[in-house]
Amino acid sequence: MKRWFLLLSIAIVALLAACTPQATPAPSAPTAPAKAAVPLSNVPSTTSLDAAWTKIVETAKKEGIANVYTWGWTGDTGVTITKAFENRHGIKLNMITGRGAEFIERIKTETRMGNVTADMFEGASAHSENMRLEGLLTQAGDLPVLRNKGDFSADPFLFSPEGYYLVENQFYLALYVNTNLVKPGEEPKAWADLLEPKWKGKIVWADPVVSVSSSYFAVMIEQKRMGRDFLEKLGKQDVMFDPSTPGVASKIARGEAWVGYSDTNAVAPLALEGAPIKIIDSREGVFANGLAVGLVKNGPHPNASRLFLNWILSQEGQDVYTKAKGVLTVRKDVPDYQPQAVRLKPQNPVFLGSQYNDLVAKTFKDKEFVPLLKPK
Repeated sequence: MKRWFLLLSIAIVALLAACTPQATPAPSAPTAPAKAAVPLSNVPSTTSLDAAWTKIVETAKKEGIANVYTWGWTGDTGVTITKAFENRHGIKLNMITGRGAEFIERIKTETRMGNVTADMFEGASAHSENMRLEGLLTQAGDLPVLRNKGDFSADPFLFSPEGYYLVENQFYLALYVNTNLVKPGEEPKAWADLLEPKWKGKIVWADPVVSVSSSYFAVMIEQKRMGRDFLEKLGKQDVMFDPSTPGVASKIARGEAWVGYSDTNAVAPLALEGAPIKIIDSREGVFANGLAVGLVKNGPHPNASRLFLNWILSQEGQDVYTKAKGVLTVRKDVPDYQPQAVRLKPQNPVFLGSQYNDLVAKTFKDKEFVPLLKPK
């Protein structure tokens, strides 16, 4: 009897063992990948990140306002952006317009006095780089809108891989002509053509003292697309100067100049209104660039400005902005609202990534081309 009970017990144990799922050996831990030099924005969303963003949104609404120092969000465009963002989030935007070089000095003074007013800076990437070098910007690469890089047609981190400032718009710096004054077939085909006698006294240029646009030619010189003597010879062509590329575009549109050097952001709003102005695809190259936006360090409304930056890079924000101004978006899911007069696929684009942005920034800061373009 005892033996029978013992055998029965052994059989039951064996049966239970057979029916019990066998634990699968834990897989060996994968080898940790080498740490890539990518911004936090490329890290997948996690519950903790989403919770942190929810808190930012809540605090932003309590702040209720953001002060934006801007070059490009002016006039009707600025009003349209402001209304759309306030309708979406209930937060006001105080758009303070001006030129990048002036903003740098203003924010430096505010920082030195311990009374920073600016929350955000928007303008040329080279000005943004000089602001970064001055320690005036804080990183913004962890925005939720940046988590899916596949949404973007232009890399927001093009100029600043660390995310100190982000690309919010694509544009071309190029030659433009007044089509009422310059007939088809008579346009300059190259930058060097501006040195011909027929263009003397008919050219308008952004003043290299206050505008960064001329400093981009440092890249063409560096790449040996043209010599430094081009700017020196151009300075002898009785060039008219304006403090900004929008001013240059306006002078061309009004017929005060026949030809000039400006950008699609400045020309597009005029072209939308029917101005007689169009872009020229120069043989030596056309600058493919982007405007940048960054958060000012120690700004008074850090959460509201961060929320706005996330919105302006979203599908809704980009659609509102680029439609209002007629400029090219950085997103794949937003239409191209550019007027035909500024649409271009350059035969020889000059891309201005982070490897050249510091060169342009230094060239402007040192006023290197001022004596060439504005000889005494």
